[in-house]
Parts: sequence; C-alpha cells; structure tokens
Amino acid sequence: MPIEIRELVIKVKVEEKMNTSQELLDMDEVRKSITSICKKEVKKQLEKHKER
Repeated sequence: MPIEIRELVIKVKVEEKMNTSQELLDMDEVRKSITSICKKEVKKQLEKHKER
C-alpha cells in the first residue's frame, strides 16, 4: 500500500540582510536538507503503518 504525504511544512526565518559578506544560499545544501526531512517522514509513516 502506498504512503501519501499530503503536507510538507517548510519553516524559514526571514531576516534583513545586514552584512554584504554573508555567504550565498547553497541550493545543494537546501535540497539535501529537504530530502533528508522527507525521508525521515516517510520512514516515520512506514513505521506507523506497520503498527496498525
């Protein structure tokens, strides 16, 4: 039976940029982070499904 994730919550904190020497957002890191969170949620749902 497939697992359906109906909601993906992405929380961010938006701040005014104060320092021009700050590093730029690394999209690869963002992608890895989101993928990791999704994998954890899928595993959690699989475990929950097995308990039923």
